[in-house]
Amino acid sequence: MTKSGEDKDHWIYQNKETGMQAAAASLGLVLLWDIDEGLSQIDKYMEAADDNIIAGSFMAIGIVNSGIKNECDPVVAILLEKLESTNK
Repeated sequence: MTKSGEDKDHWIYQNKETGMQAAAASLGLVLLWDIDEGLSQIDKYMEAADDNIIAGSFMAIGIVNSGIKNECDPVVAILLEKLESTNK
């Protein structure tokens, strides 16, 4: 799921609607507790054209960060930035 190459995103787009959301969110389970790699892998889906993929990426970010305590808390910074930019 995290491999690089031409067909690397095919597994998300082979689903429909909420299936794409679940597929994007499942990336959070694959990268669980790996904030450095996880955020960079998930970030590209936060700018997708489909709202289901965007919602799934937000869930994936939360899953990756679950149970982690960090002074900087990069996940909160990312999510607040995205939420503030959508409210304008």
